[in-house]
This record gives sequence, structure tokens and C-alpha cells, in this order.
Amino acid sequence: MPFLPLEVVPKLHWVGVMDYDLRAFDIIMTTPFGTSYNSFLLQTAKEHVIGKEGKIDYIVLNHTEPDHSGSLVHILAKYPEATVIATPAALNNVKYIGHIKEDTKTLSAPKIKTLDLGDIHLKFIIQPFLHWPDTMMTVIEELKVLVTCDVFGGHCADDRVFNDKMMDRIADMDEAYKHYFDCIFGPFKPYVLKGINLIETQMGFPVEELKAVCCSHGPVLRTNIKENIERYRQWAQPQVLKNKVVIAYGSAYGYTKHMAEKIAEGVKSVGVEVSIHDIVRSSVDAVLKDFGDAKGLLLGTPTLVADAIPPMMIIACNLNPVIHCDRYISCFGSHGWSGEGVKNLAVRIDQLKCKQPVKPLCIRFQPNGDELKTCFQWGVDFATALKN
Repeated sequence: MPFLPLEVVPKLHWVGVMDYDLRAFDIIMTTPFGTSYNSFLLQTAKEHVIGKEGKIDYIVLNHTEPDHSGSLVHILAKYPEATVIATPAALNNVKYIGHIKEDTKTLSAPKIKTLDLGDIHLKFIIQPFLHWPDTMMTVIEELKVLVTCDVFGGHCADDRVFNDKMMDRIADMDEAYKHYFDCIFGPFKPYVLKGINLIETQMGFPVEELKAVCCSHGPVLRTNIKENIERYRQWAQPQVLKNKVVIAYGSAYGYTKHMAEKIAEGVKSVGVEVSIHDIVRSSVDAVLKDFGDAKGLLLGTPTLVADAIPPMMIIACNLNPVIHCDRYISCFGSHGWSGEGVKNLAVRIDQLKCKQPVKPLCIRFQPNGDELKTCFQWGVDFATALKN
């Protein structure tokens, strides 16, 4: 269905679409409330910016991920004289995302810093990694509006568009905002804090004076703006990790379980908290949640048909080299024939670029007394490194 432009503030209109049926975004994000794709049309007194002739003179790209820049080639086909304003990284990206013509007019936002449109002035706040290297925000100074692209957004479709019109959906919006932050900005928390600082120091007026924050997904913010910014600041604070080790294992005959229990004793012996999950009785989600505030993770797997058991691989594949590179992680397990389970799991752990104070521990079949002592000491060594 067509969506008509809606006025954000005088001279600025929302132009976008709703996708109510979307249930997965970027493959891994669940979107129970669908999403919106928001763009904004600015009308100024300066001739041919967006005037009566319907001519677009400037296209400002805050970010070039395809869900934000995919239509650029079509807009340029209709308005070939338009000038694209973006960061150098963004201008390079659109050559390959949209295959725009070589003679497309462009301006580097960091170079020009501002754009004079007569009665309206744009100011460009450059902050990479919100959440791509190309990102920036745009201040519409006279209107007291901040256009942020992904920042402060969320996947929540509603044809009322503005959060002040959606007060009956506060719970939905809050859920969407937090899930969006965790998935999109969780790996980039230091840059979120830098971005908020730039908003406060470069915008040119206090946050309290903002009339709207125009994000590219979900509700346009016209109320509770400061609260939403403060919420981002809180979510982006560095996480305080506990001296805690989460041990997750699966055990077919009890042998990997014996190893896990003895390793746990070693961890406890040096005063480090330990939490054990038998994956048959626990779950991948429970392990990941428990690991959220822990410095250490040990994954135990037997070898089944020349590989690690799927739950341990799923846990490892839910970890990320950007987010978890400062954690302590290793693996262990019992095997009967060839022992690929621990070896294959160790490959994934290497890919995480995390701290590995001990080498993976493999034991054939049932651990004997000396091997259990080895397991105990392995736990001691891992936990001691984690404490220091």
C-alpha cells in the first residue's frame, strides 16, 4: 500500500514505507513488530533544493547499508543533477552497492562540514562505526532536528510513524529499541558513547531543544528524546565482568562430565566462581545468558561422528571476535576413536581471537586418576590466568 508523506516539523516530512510482515532482519535479528524504512524530505526557500518543480538538488546519505541506500540509483535516475553528500567511505560504498554513475555529483561531508540552503543550514557530525565505518549524523539547525540513520532506531512498524502518536505501544517500542541496540550497536558501545558526546558538543544547541530525532527504522522520536539518548548511554556503558567461569558440556557416557566436574573443582580452588551446564538439562540460550557477565567460558564436547556436538558449536558460533575478544575461552572433552570434536571446536575458538591461557584438553575414553588430576590443574591454570 502507498504511504503518504507526513510532516515531522514544518518544512520536514517523513517519506517511507512499512513492512509489517518482516520477521527476520539481517538474517539474525527477530522482528516481531515488523519494521519501517524511513527517509526524510526537506523543503527550503532556496530555489531547486526541493521546490515547486519537485526537483531534488541534494541527497544526504548518513549510512550506505543497502536498506538505506538501495534506492539511490533510482532517485538519481529521476534526478541526475542531484548531488550526493556523504562521508568518503560512504561515497566509495555506493559505487559498489548502487553502481552509481562515475559522473554523479558528490560532496564529502567531512570536507564541507556544513551546507547552506538559505533559510536552512545542515551540519554533519561524523562518527564512524555507528555501526559501519561510513556513518554520520545530520543536524538540521534551524528546525532543531537530528537525523541519525540507525542510531536510536528500532524495528517497529506503525503507520502513525511518530512515537508521540504511539503511546499505546510503549512496551513494544521498548522491546524493539533494546533488541535493536543489542544486535546492531552491542559490538560498538565505545562508538555509541563517542557519538552521544559529539551530539552534545557539536550539535550547537542542547539536547533538550531537539524537536525530533529522525532515525531510519521504527518510530520518529518527537517525545522522550532525552530519555532515549540517556538509555543508549546507559546501555553502552562498559560491562563489568565477574571473575566467573561458565562450564558447558555434553557427555554421552559420563566421561566428559567427569572432566567437567574435576575442572570445576580446580576453578573453585583458586576462589573463582563457577557455573556448570549439562547441555542436556540446560540450553544454548541459558549458557549464553550465564556467560554474559563472566570472564571465562569452557566448552566440553565428546567426539560424535568425527565432530564436536552441535550445541557446543552453536554456542561458539554465537560468540563474536569483536565482542568477546577480551574473554577467556577454551575447550575440553573425552573421545574414543580420533578426537576431532575438541580439535574442531578449538578452530572456532581460535577464530574468536579471545584469550586462551590453556591449550585444549583431550582425554581418551574414561579419565583415570592421573588424568583427573590433570583436569583439576587445567582448571586451576585457567582460573588463575583469568584472575590476574
